[in-house]
Amino acid sequence: MSWVKAIAYGSTFLFIFRIWLNITMQIAPHPLLSGIVKHYLIIAHDQRVPMNYRLFSDGNPGIVFHFKAPLLQYNQQHTVTSKQPGSFVYGQITRYNDIISAGELAMLIVVLQPNALLSLLGVAANELNDNTVSLKDLFGRDALDLEDRIANTINLPAAAAIAEQFLLNKMASKRKRADITDRAINIIHANKGIINVKNLLDVIPVTERQLERKFEEEVGISPKKYIDAVKFQTYLKQLQKLSSIKELSSLSYACGYYDQAHLNNFFRRHTGVTPLQYKANHNLLAINFMPLI
Repeated sequence: MSWVKAIAYGSTFLFIFRIWLNITMQIAPHPLLSGIVKHYLIIAHDQRVPMNYRLFSDGNPGIVFHFKAPLLQYNQQHTVTSKQPGSFVYGQITRYNDIISAGELAMLIVVLQPNALLSLLGVAANELNDNTVSLKDLFGRDALDLEDRIANTINLPAAAAIAEQFLLNKMASKRKRADITDRAINIIHANKGIINVKNLLDVIPVTERQLERKFEEEVGISPKKYIDAVKFQTYLKQLQKLSSIKELSSLSYACGYYDQAHLNNFFRRHTGVTPLQYKANHNLLAINFMPLI
């Protein structure tokens, strides 16, 4: 749904966001931004105790705005935590991360299209892999004004509208030049990740090296890794709907995995948990963002 429709539900809807009840909600972008923004994701909960979360790749970069205390994020060695900026851009996630919330959580995530960073920021996407960069370091005074306006909104859908107008203004004078990766990404999603790089090269008139270079610059990861990410996201969505664990092997096969043991290893390497542990977690904040239980 659009943010306009979201706000139109009325005072009851707005009241929900004022008191930060547990909620996860997706909002569709303005059509003019559909090539840059995949959706806006609103996450809020009213837990007042520290919570540990795990975040792993969904194949998309994004922009985060915190409305409560910023989260603490572990370093790669899992020995030191650092506070996330109040607002920041993040690139492709190539390894899972553990994150700590000190208490109540309220955040707006602008989930970007996988190849949006180069057009939006003018930097190669792979430079931001596994990185968070403060919004003010990228947009200067404009970012500070944006943060101030968003911080003073009465509800998260209104914050999404403000962020959307900011992006519309930023993209007004730019033209997205990602025809090759756009086409490849559309094909990969149409096949739910059950495809290989050779299949892409059969229909896209570029060499394998050209495709690799385009993906590294515009998406941040190789075509093969992006295919893996899409296939894995498809599997996770179906795993959530699975009625019986007896159907686990048939689900794996249907999603393009031909060896359950190989999938189990891939799953643990990318999420740090097993498929059954993921399935047992009924408190997901997003498909790739879960409390550790």
